[in-house]
Amino acid sequence: MNEAVAHALELRARLHGIPEASGCEVKTKELLINDLAAVCEVHDCGKWFYAAHREEGAESALCFRADMDAVSEDGGSVYHGCGHDGHMSVVAALAHRMSGRKVGKNLFFLFQHAEETGEGAQEACELFERESIDAIFGFHNCPGFPAGAILLRDDVFACASRGLILTFNGVQSHAAYPENGRNPAFPMAAVLNRLPELSAPERYRGMVLATVVGFSAGSRAFGVSAGRGELCLTLRAWYDDDLQCLEDSIVGTARAEAEKAGITVTAAKTDVFSATRNAPQLMPWAVKAAEAAHLQVIRPQEPFRWSEDFGQYGAVKKAFYFGVGGGENAAGLHTPEYAWNDDVTRSALKMLSALAEQEFRL
Repeated sequence: MNEAVAHALELRARLHGIPEASGCEVKTKELLINDLAAVCEVHDCGKWFYAAHREEGAESALCFRADMDAVSEDGGSVYHGCGHDGHMSVVAALAHRMSGRKVGKNLFFLFQHAEETGEGAQEACELFERESIDAIFGFHNCPGFPAGAILLRDDVFACASRGLILTFNGVQSHAAYPENGRNPAFPMAAVLNRLPELSAPERYRGMVLATVVGFSAGSRAFGVSAGRGELCLTLRAWYDDDLQCLEDSIVGTARAEAEKAGITVTAAKTDVFSATRNAPQLMPWAVKAAEAAHLQVIRPQEPFRWSEDFGQYGAVKKAFYFGVGGGENAAGLHTPEYAWNDDVTRSALKMLSALAEQEFRL
C-alpha cells in the first residue's frame, strides 16, 4: 500500500501542474495514459478513456471513476480547486496496485472529462455498452470533515441542479417615451419577488434553492428604455422531481408575468446535473469495505449541496458515491485557498482497494 500511496502523491503533483478546462483535458489524458499503459490495457475513447484489469473466468466487473477537468477562476484561468487531480491519481494508483493481483473479478478504471459542466458522464456512459460492468464507484474529497474519514449516505449523496436562463423580449423605446415600449425589467422583477414563495420548503419533499446568478436588462444607453433582459438562476434540490417542480413553477410564473406585460419569454437550461444517488444494494458492501480498511465512517445528515455528474451513471447502472474528509478546518471546494489533503489519498486508496479486493455479490 505504501508504494501505491507514494505513486499517487507523485502523480498528483504532476497533474496539479497541468490543469485543463472541461472538454480540453488533452495533456492530462496523455499523462495518465502514459502512466497506465505499462500496467493496464488502455482504451482511448476520444475525450475520455478507460483502463482494464481482466481475469480469466471472472464473473463480475467493477468500475472506478475519476474526473479529469479543472475549475475556472474569475479571471478565466483554470486550477485544480476541486481536487480532481487527487481523484485521478488515486484511481490510477489503484490500477497500478491491482496489476498482477488476482481479485476474482474484472476491474475497469474510467477517466472522464467535463465533470464540472455536467457533460462528461453522459458521454462516458458508452463504457457500459462496451463492457459488462456490474457496478460503478466514485468518490469526492470533502473539506469540513475529519481528514481521511469515509462519508457514507443512503440514497441521495449530492444535489441535482441546473442553470435556468430566462430571456425576456420586450420592445425598446426612447427613454423619454417609455410608454411606447415594453420594458422587460418589470416582469423580471416580479419573478424575482416571487422566488421565496416558489421555493418555499412546504412545497417540496426536500431542500430546494433558487439562486440568482445573473440579472441584466438594457444597457448604459440613457436615451433608450430597455427592450430585452435576461435572468439567470441556479436551481438546486435534493430530489430530481423537486427540481423539475421548481423549474416548472418559475418558468410558469415568468410566462404569466411576461404575458401581462405584453412581451415574450424563452427558457433554456444549462449545466444539468441529476441527483447523485446510491444504490441501496451497495451500501452494506461499502460499509464492509470501510471496516476492512479500518477507516472512520461518518454518516452526514443531509445530502451535499454541490452537484456531481456521477448521477448520470446511477441512471443506467448500480452506482455508489462516497466522500473522504479533507480536514475540518480546510478551505472549501472551488475557493482560491483550496488545497488537497494527502490524508484523502491514503484513505481513498484504502477504501477503493477494499472494494476491489473483497468478494462482490449483489
